Amino acid sequence: MRRPIPNIGPFGRALGFVAVAAIVVVFAVHLRRGDEVAPAPMPPASAPSDPLVRELARCQGIGMAAEDDPACKAAWAENRRRFFAAPPTDANSIDPTTEHKATTRVEDR
Repeated sequence: MRRPIPNIGPFGRALGFVAVAAIVVVFAVHLRRGDEVAPAPMPPASAPSDPLVRELARCQGIGMAAEDDPACKAAWAENRRRFFAAPPTDANSIDPTTEHKATTRVEDR
């Protein structure tokens, strides 16, 4: 024998509003605490062997004064040159001068 489901209209609605309000409060507290927790500072790197890295770190350390520093301008130019340079090719790479034919046949489409 099944019992009928009780009608909890206004009480159920009030309980739902309280549950939603509690979720909003918990979420707000979580977000608030997230702002207070600072990320752990990165450990200082050991002395880099690349002089460009040392120079870029020095330029970063002097802030806006680096804008007028010729050594910083040269370091930035070298860093851009390295960043945008083509990657070195190895012996296993595909030769760009050879022509590659399509492997898809008309019948396969």
